[in-house]
Amino acid sequence: MKQGFMKHINELIKQSDLIIEIVDARYPHKTRNYNIERQIAKFQKKLIIVINKADLVSKETSEQNKKELEEKTGINTMFISALQRDGINLIRREMSASLREKETLTIGIVGYPNVGKSTLINVLAGKGRGRVATSRKAGLTRGLQKVKISDGIYLIDAPGIIPYGEDEFDLFLVESKNPNQLKDVEGCAEKLIPILGNKKIAEYYGFTGYEGKDEHEILEMIGEKKRILAKGGLPDTQKAARDLLERYQKHEILL
Repeated sequence: MKQGFMKHINELIKQSDLIIEIVDARYPHKTRNYNIERQIAKFQKKLIIVINKADLVSKETSEQNKKELEEKTGINTMFISALQRDGINLIRREMSASLREKETLTIGIVGYPNVGKSTLINVLAGKGRGRVATSRKAGLTRGLQKVKISDGIYLIDAPGIIPYGEDEFDLFLVESKNPNQLKDVEGCAEKLIPILGNKKIAEYYGFTGYEGKDEHEILEMIGEKKRILAKGGLPDTQKAARDLLERYQKHEILL
């Protein structure tokens, strides 16, 4: 983890009474930041894990993830969809309970890029208050941003933290890197295909004959179906791979 980022995080932890770590409902374990969790424990601050994007997985999966995290960590965990405004009252109740113990409450928000930190802050802040910028581009937030969301309650947003040396496919999965930032677009697409499954991809693109096809052949079929062709009329698997990755990150193809 870059030293500059960790400086921001340590400052956020020091200023905060309560810290919310946001993780992705599709990959909650991949999007937990264990270094930050250890720092929070070191400073003896209260931590809540919020599983966001619950609308992208089944209710059963969300509940199972919540149960596993709470049993493994002992940390209070809740699942929400900030974009759909589902589960927000759970967070509001937690904030109100914490505010009873002090005159003002400062809440730190941490998490990977694009797990929904800024969206959650804007939902909690509501209209007419300070808002933070949101974008699908990873790393939009720079430095610490403090937002007043009600009398006595403040939220602090920090840059999305990407652990140094993380596999770029894992970063793509959790939307910390978009297809334009990948070094191996086709390789990442070939790793994504078995996760989604040939059938789901074929149903989305509208082709048949996918049974028994390997990852490269599936990319060829996408290229043929979408008329993504290279010179000579052959499928351009590089561009087909990018199309698949982009549609996944736009949530057009769900797990």
